Amino acid sequence: MKPWLRFLLRCGRPALALAALAGLLGMSAPAAAQSSGQPFTQARERGVLVVGVPYLAPPAAAGAKVRTPERLDTVLAERLGERLGLPVKVVQVEPQQRAAALADGTVDLLLADRIAGQSDAGLDDPNVALVPAGYQARPKAVIRSDTALRRWSQVKGRSVCMSSAAFQAQALAAHWGATVRTFRVPSDALVAVREGACDIGLIDDAAWGPLMQFPEWKKFSATLPADGPVAERVWLARAGDEASVRWLAAAMQQWRQQGAWQAMVRKWARDVAFDVYLDQEVPDCHG
Repeated sequence: MKPWLRFLLRCGRPALALAALAGLLGMSAPAAAQSSGQPFTQARERGVLVVGVPYLAPPAAAGAKVRTPERLDTVLAERLGERLGLPVKVVQVEPQQRAAALADGTVDLLLADRIAGQSDAGLDDPNVALVPAGYQARPKAVIRSDTALRRWSQVKGRSVCMSSAAFQAQALAAHWGATVRTFRVPSDALVAVREGACDIGLIDDAAWGPLMQFPEWKKFSATLPADGPVAERVWLARAGDEASVRWLAAAMQQWRQQGAWQAMVRKWARDVAFDVYLDQEVPDCHG
């Protein structure tokens, strides 16, 4: 055995030794890490779990009010990092770059939406393993309770508002000929609905019920029939990293058994309701 390799192993750096040995054997570092049998070996060696997401909201301007983001991706990534005992770095990765980002080790795993009835090159790549996260949703309307709107066909020309990260909601509103207005975060879109600047707001149907539990939303609890495809949140990992894929699948099964998603969605609804409450310390313009 090479002296430097013996040194690395004796000093408790097996992953580093493995990566170095891989260089001698012509293997890539990610591929060598996969062979160790430990989940996310590369992240452990790096000291941080890097998670790619489809969208990161731009930072708020200095002095702006704190707002709850549209997606739970950062919450999910941090929860997974806690389970692994690692800090987390979240980066935005475009769909067409997903497979490459996994293959070259830029990210350890990714979060994405699998849309029912639609193909996606980033999800269908044979080198990418897909693990369902346990969350499914589609857009649902938030409208004043005294609305005359009953069908999606009546939405044409109306202002429909959602966050910039709500890609499905934007597609659905555009499909029905609405005037699409996007906001940095969902709280701002919902404030616009309450103030009458938007006819309709769109949020995930999974979060609609918990939000409507708050008494101040009773006047805005009208909605429209469910429409549009269902989106399923999924994790993406390297297909050859069997240890990480198995660990991830087991973690998601435990989350489902513990009702983790329901708890996260309820907290999201509570945080958004509080955002809006703080923005509307005086009665909204509809009384």
